[in-house]
Amino acid sequence: MDIIYVGVLLCSIAFAIVVIYISLVLKRLADTMKSLGTSVGELEKELNYITPYLTQTVRETDKLVDDIGEKVRATDSLFDSVEEIGVTVNSLNEVYSQKSKGLSDVELEKKMKPFVGGITWSEAAVQIYSKWKATKRTNKNELMVQQTNVVPVNTGREG
Repeated sequence: MDIIYVGVLLCSIAFAIVVIYISLVLKRLADTMKSLGTSVGELEKELNYITPYLTQTVRETDKLVDDIGEKVRATDSLFDSVEEIGVTVNSLNEVYSQKSKGLSDVELEKKMKPFVGGITWSEAAVQIYSKWKATKRTNKNELMVQQTNVVPVNTGREG
């Protein structure tokens, strides 16, 4: 009968060890859950703090995207105009090449003479204007230098 009591004692000790081990594991699990709950609470507070700023940033980004879209649409007419200018220049080149094939060099030179004269005179006018403007700027700088020559006055105080 002693052996049965010893067997029951050993089973009781083993059961106690298992219960203690399970309770330690459950205590660690409870501490981990408590820490996780605290972390989630802090995360929630930070998300509540950040969310309005993120919402505002998304709204501003949406406005910027709409503004950029409007500006891109506004440039569409510019590119359409550039395309039309290109088509016009191409048409003029075709007309010129067709007309120049039918004209001799002497006739072409005779018809181009007024345009060449106009270009020559306009170039001369531009050069005269730029020289006049440069001279005017130089004279203005000389006047400024003359007006800024200041002679110090001796007040008798040395300081």
